[in-house]
Amino acid sequence: CLSAWMNERGGAGNFEGDAILARLRQVIERFGESRFTRWESAAAKIDEHGPRTIDRLGFRKTLEHGLGDALHTTNTYYVLPEAWRSEVFKGMNISAVNKELLRRGVLEPGTDGKASSLVRLPGLGPQRCYIIKTIPGTDESEARAA
Repeated sequence: CLSAWMNERGGAGNFEGDAILARLRQVIERFGESRFTRWESAAAKIDEHGPRTIDRLGFRKTLEHGLGDALHTTNTYYVLPEAWRSEVFKGMNISAVNKELLRRGVLEPGTDGKASSLVRLPGLGPQRCYIIKTIPGTDESEARAA
């Protein structure tokens, strides 16, 4: 009975952790441009006359690395706490999600050791948010590892 269930399940691996990463990957792929306000520099402020981010999940900062043919960019996502709980990981145990993402090195922990960090966000001032620097299994994170 157990072996039949294991075969149906696909093995004994940590599928909950994989599901957490898959959900995060889906949100970034689907909403990376539309629901994350572009954050250009540390002194940036939100442009009152530019296009607005509807239903903002957070902010996206893009950095360029290298020169010439080796030039590439990386994105860092700053997800607001309410969006993290009520949209990105809706219906999931947030404590378990945070532990798994910290364990896998996806979340940048705060200086206080918490899963979220205190960051001065454009137009919002100091706010706690979840900082995502890499998502294992995406082209961007694989390029960084190379």
